Amino acid sequence: MSEVSAIGWTRALATVVVGCLVLGAAQAEAAISQPHQLKHGPGGSDYTHKGVRVSSGGTGTDAWYAFEPVKPRPKKAPLTVVMHGYGEYSGYDSMSALIQHTVHKGSIAIYPRWQTAIATPCPGPFNIEPCIASAVNGISGALDYLRSSQKRVQPQLRKTSYFGFSFGGIVTANMTNRYQSLGLPKPQAVFIDDPHDGGFAQTGLDEPALDDSLAGIPPGTKFECHSGADGVISEPGKANSSCNALFPKLTSIPAKNKDLLLTHTDDHGQPTLSSGHGVCAADAPEFGIGPPDAYDWNFCWKVWDALRSCAISGDDCAYALGDTRKHRSMGNWSDGTPVAPLKIQDAAPIAP
Repeated sequence: MSEVSAIGWTRALATVVVGCLVLGAAQAEAAISQPHQLKHGPGGSDYTHKGVRVSSGGTGTDAWYAFEPVKPRPKKAPLTVVMHGYGEYSGYDSMSALIQHTVHKGSIAIYPRWQTAIATPCPGPFNIEPCIASAVNGISGALDYLRSSQKRVQPQLRKTSYFGFSFGGIVTANMTNRYQSLGLPKPQAVFIDDPHDGGFAQTGLDEPALDDSLAGIPPGTKFECHSGADGVISEPGKANSSCNALFPKLTSIPAKNKDLLLTHTDDHGQPTLSSGHGVCAADAPEFGIGPPDAYDWNFCWKVWDALRSCAISGDDCAYALGDTRKHRSMGNWSDGTPVAPLKIQDAAPIAP
């Protein structure tokens, strides 16, 4: 090949390479991405505190973590209790992102470490009572610790909200139902995420570890129960499980104060927004759970923030209760397409 031919071939190859790079860059630029976290409002990044102080105590299944807002440190703050699901034996990874958000927004979070092994302290729904007792002991231990020193942020017990995931959601429902006899703070707001107590639905028994009645939850409690379209109710024989089993038991709470929610998986862009079990869990790779996404800040965190605000101060109720645009909306993909909105009902059953 002559020198001229070689130069021409090289230039042609370079043109092809450059063209491919340009095309690749254009495709990357055109990739559809999730909506960003809002800067203000429920679920937003307008955090009032820059730091989180983490303490731990207790032993075995009565262990606990306490998270306080700092930088600046308030003298007192509303209390939240966050409950993990079955199968997390140490740490607080599965709910860490939600906890961090909650505390940066100005609340204390207590995380009872109520399980240390597959059947310790309770073998799932076969006998839930030891798990309830351990969770109560963890909450009480953390409260004693916080109240033992004025150097700690003091919990405002009259502003207490509860969040429970999966089996922890079943425990949370029963605890808030029995809050008086268990000596727990009165629930102002309760958010239950895809509750489930085991695999009994195939026998015709739907979430049997739930109390027979949840009428002990006060009528003024603001209550949300979420099921994922690809979560528990998508499994064979379990359409009447999860929130569909729990919600009819909330006979003391009027319709205006409670909602039944459904998320759908949305793969319009990347990464996919999943409605599988654990929509509100994040940053827990050992459970196959990735970093926070738009379903965290535009659903879980938004509704959790607004539900507490509505219960405590009467603010932001349209983001937390009722079939409103602010409640339903999950934001837009980068091409302007709306993310699959929440399905919202005030009666069970709910289905995709």
